[in-house]
Amino acid sequence: MTLGAIEAARSLGYGVEVVLAMELDEQIRRIYDANFSSKLATLRADVSDRFDGALGTPLTFRERKTRKEVGKIDLLLGGPPCQGNSNLNNHTRRRDPKNSLYLRMLRAVEVLEPRAVIIENVPDVRHATNRAVSRSINKLRALGYDVEDPVVSAAQLGVPQLRTRHALVAAKDVESLSAAKLETRRNAKVRTLRWAIGDLVDEASDSVLRRASKLSEDNEKRARYLHDNDEFDLPNPLRPECHRDKPDHRYKSMYGRLRWDQPAQTITTGFGSPGQGRYLHPSRLRTLTPHEAARIQFFPDWFDFSSARHRRVLADCIGNAVPPKMAFALVRLALQATHGAAVPSQASTHVAL
Repeated sequence: MTLGAIEAARSLGYGVEVVLAMELDEQIRRIYDANFSSKLATLRADVSDRFDGALGTPLTFRERKTRKEVGKIDLLLGGPPCQGNSNLNNHTRRRDPKNSLYLRMLRAVEVLEPRAVIIENVPDVRHATNRAVSRSINKLRALGYDVEDPVVSAAQLGVPQLRTRHALVAAKDVESLSAAKLETRRNAKVRTLRWAIGDLVDEASDSVLRRASKLSEDNEKRARYLHDNDEFDLPNPLRPECHRDKPDHRYKSMYGRLRWDQPAQTITTGFGSPGQGRYLHPSRLRTLTPHEAARIQFFPDWFDFSSARHRRVLADCIGNAVPPKMAFALVRLALQATHGAAVPSQASTHVAL
């Protein structure tokens, strides 16, 4: 989201200063530090430590301190954990304690009073049992924000994957946020997997970023079957027993092979495992490498992942990311809707993430 915000502001002639960035995972913070700087590095910890008051109550001591340290900001961005609202999660769906972090974003709005807000999550967040989206919309409107909450297709924005996300976009001092249009590529050809990673087929595996995970013996047999028979969906008898119970099971893409001439499916943290999605390479007996997954997510090749020494860190960082191109489009929408009102006279946009 930081990268997309920086590029969006730059495209409109503004600079960006990140004044606050919050991330709980220390190893992912190292990747962030290698690519960006933020004024308040010491505040990057659990977001609930800094925004610890209940919605609608007077600010706590920590919140008053945070407001003073951060100062006035123009844009607040957030991607609260989405796993608890994902339809891929059959265990704690709708009941995950991390779902409450969505509403921490609203408390951050009360504390920091940004001119624009963007919160990204999976489309099914709208059905969360805590009614986070409807409560957020009502709260933002009560605070004087105009609010839109579209479901956004990454493919229509030029990202080469079939990813859809819910975006809550709010801005102050605008006549109507809906008057600003999300800039899509509706009339343009959808970008395919070949467009994204066609040049990486035989990339040298000199680092964990460029190496695919090792397939188990069973998964290698499954991958070989698909390639030998030029198929893309694994037949039911070749699937694990837990996927054979119903012929019409919902996991058709699991153990599936990607197609060169189509966008990839949604990149998740499981892109290195064929059992977690359609992540088998179209022309090689392997899954996607982290570098390929990053490309599909629209990370540029110069983005520095070198501090990650383990595949798990790369999987979490890349799979949980908002595609920068998606953040770019949403931030441009917010900035253009304000007709420059969200940008100070010194042409520097102050962002908290």
